[in-house]
Amino acid sequence: MSETEQITMVKEAIHNPDELRHFMRVKNVDKTVSASINGQEIARSNYVLKVQEAGHDLYDPVYYFPKKDVQMEALVRTEKSTHCPLKGDTEYFDINFADTTLENSAWHYSQPYNRSKMLQEHIGFDQSRIQIMEHIK
Repeated sequence: MSETEQITMVKEAIHNPDELRHFMRVKNVDKTVSASINGQEIARSNYVLKVQEAGHDLYDPVYYFPKKDVQMEALVRTEKSTHCPLKGDTEYFDINFADTTLENSAWHYSQPYNRSKMLQEHIGFDQSRIQIMEHIK
């Protein structure tokens, strides 16, 4: 067992090197996952990554869709950016889809840290505004 696994007891966790209590686990979802707005799908994929993160809190999982499986023409880059010590800097998008505009409701890591490279070329969605569903195969 590695030192970080002893701290978190979570196998295959990715840790913030400056704060080992801040970590995430990235797993492939073995189901088809869709993202919908007003009942219309903006994304559907069999290759979604599910990120579970613990930091100041235990955060809800976030699903990251490959860009190729997202209707990218509905996303418009905004000025908003945030920083995550685990993943890197985000770029945000407004979503113009299904007769709705949702501000800063999608994001990606264009240049994630090496420890989070698997998230590159993926889009995350604000699940308080977009319905994410795992489908039974």
